[in-house]
Amino acid sequence: MQSENDPAQPSGTMVTEAPAKDAKTAQILEAARDIFLELGYAATSMDLVAQRARVSKTTLYTRFPSKDDLYTATISNECERHGMRFSPECFDDLPLREVLIRVGTRFVELIWSEAAIRVHQSVMGEAQRVPEAARLFVKAGPEQGTAVLVALFERLTQRGLIAVDDPAFAARQFLAAMQGGPYCLMAVSLAPSPTAEERSAFVAKAVDLFIRGVAPGR
Repeated sequence: MQSENDPAQPSGTMVTEAPAKDAKTAQILEAARDIFLELGYAATSMDLVAQRARVSKTTLYTRFPSKDDLYTATISNECERHGMRFSPECFDDLPLREVLIRVGTRFVELIWSEAAIRVHQSVMGEAQRVPEAARLFVKAGPEQGTAVLVALFERLTQRGLIAVDDPAFAARQFLAAMQGGPYCLMAVSLAPSPTAEERSAFVAKAVDLFIRGVAPGR
């Protein structure tokens, strides 16, 4: 699902473009996404995914040798669908504020999505009983997403658009800012999803506040 306000989202990972998914792989990931959301990590079985995706177990295991592989691929695929797997060079022709607005919007659309909220709730609910689910979630989602942002902030530092001693810290603080506000209430089912206008206003305010802290010559 691409952002309606950011149609020119590049696909790919931090270094190279992601491999194209064939129809069967996409079919499996879609089925796995629905089942993981419905049942959680522990109760999901590879047999059920194969059945729901209408593929043979051979086809499933050829692409995803284990449930762990399928789970991390499903989470990573959601991040990719929302534009959070990109090369930092793709923003080289944009000013700082526009770069941060675009990235912030993508990230907010990801974490504010119904699927992401449900996965977060599922992982939190299973964390003590099935710590492996939490570990896999962090590895495939937050850790990879942070790595992409760190690379971007290093690039912005090289371009002279920001002045920070620790791009990794700045990138993590940026992501943390986007996880404030409505997300905290949404994560515990105490608030509905904000409108597109509310989302845009939140991202813009967060970005403007952040820029005042990283601008050169401050």
